[in-house]
Amino acid sequence: MSGLSLPILLVFFVAAAAAIWVVGTQLSEQTDVLSTRLHLGSALGGLILLALATNLPEIAIVVSASLSGNVGVAVGNILGGIAISDVVLVVLDAFGVRGRHPLTYRAASLVLLLEGLAVVAVLAVVVAGTQLPASVIVWRVTPKGC
Repeated sequence: MSGLSLPILLVFFVAAAAAIWVVGTQLSEQTDVLSTRLHLGSALGGLILLALATNLPEIAIVVSASLSGNVGVAVGNILGGIAISDVVLVVLDAFGVRGRHPLTYRAASLVLLLEGLAVVAVLAVVVAGTQLPASVIVWRVTPKGC
């Protein structure tokens, strides 16, 4: 791929983005069906099924970066993925919602609140871990690795 020209790479990128859009729409519809059949509820179904399927690339990047010792790429990928998801939600909340009520009002749920708190807790640990000195050891684990 590195020998291809920029216009050809852009065509590949647009084709891949279109394929992901179509497959993502189907994935969302199938998740709704499975959530109904398995009695998971839409929030829990989205958490289990959609989160796993949509985060497979991030999981692959984090695992390969961690195994190669490039923790900065792993942490940056995690934080960047969460940041772009938040940006998409803000844009949808500002421009894509019909009616007077924002998404937070329409999706008011204890499950969603707990999911949000879990994300904040994980991010706090990750960010705090990058700021701690390597000499800190908790349960035989250091924040900087060996």
